[in-house]
Amino acid sequence: MTAWIGFLQWRHENGFDEMDDPVLRPLDNIKRMDAILAYDDDGNPVEPEWPAAEVIVGNPPFLGGNKIRAELGDRTVDDLFKLYNGRVPGQADLVCYWFEKSRAQIKSNLTSRAGLLATNSIRGGANRAVLKRIKDTGDIFMAWSDNPWILDGAAVRVSLIGFNDGTEQHCVLDGKTVSSINPDLTAAIDITQATTLIENKNLCFRTDEKGGPFDIDEGLARQILANPNSTGVKNSDVVRHYFNAYDILRGSRDQWVIDFGIDLPREITERETI
Repeated sequence: MTAWIGFLQWRHENGFDEMDDPVLRPLDNIKRMDAILAYDDDGNPVEPEWPAAEVIVGNPPFLGGNKIRAELGDRTVDDLFKLYNGRVPGQADLVCYWFEKSRAQIKSNLTSRAGLLATNSIRGGANRAVLKRIKDTGDIFMAWSDNPWILDGAAVRVSLIGFNDGTEQHCVLDGKTVSSINPDLTAAIDITQATTLIENKNLCFRTDEKGGPFDIDEGLARQILANPNSTGVKNSDVVRHYFNAYDILRGSRDQWVIDFGIDLPREITERETI
């Protein structure tokens, strides 16, 4: 019904003659199916076959990567991860699977271009990997990087992305012509290609991001350092001085922290908890 109403509205808005009989026609080309996961006769997960089409346009379902397992169940998630291994990161949002499927259709010459909607989180983290794959085999020629989307009182920020096989020479970002569009939906220097400076190794990190109350005073730190450790890990590898630029400026080095940011042997990480 929604598709038919949209078709009638499109005809009206684009100057086509009104239909004498605008009654819903049979829509045999609409299928009710799972678009990203199917099973063969033996119960093995397989990719559903998408039909050839001139364009793919849609608003795929959004589900945050940290909520997929709780919503879809272990079997579905495990099968998705297995089926799209190396193509969609396991931490990616559900919507990313539609971007990858559309990219594959374009690469296989079954579709000329696609336009999909996602939340603006697709520009970063694990989600951005699918946009990078789109750039690797084609190109993003149109995008709105961060638009408000208000519906029934719910307000989110969305990204709208058009992509194809790279033959489109005219690129538009947020309504303005640009020379190219990066995987993070910017048109300036592509910072997604930035790498870690070797000079900064063991010198700086993003920020203070402790996962718990791991600050300890100097007395407890000295006590831990003086005691042996039966796990094979030196206490001095875990109990460390902690200071940032502000501490350096004021000459303070009396803060200590339990730091798990080291590569511990697997048998120790599985057995030991603090």
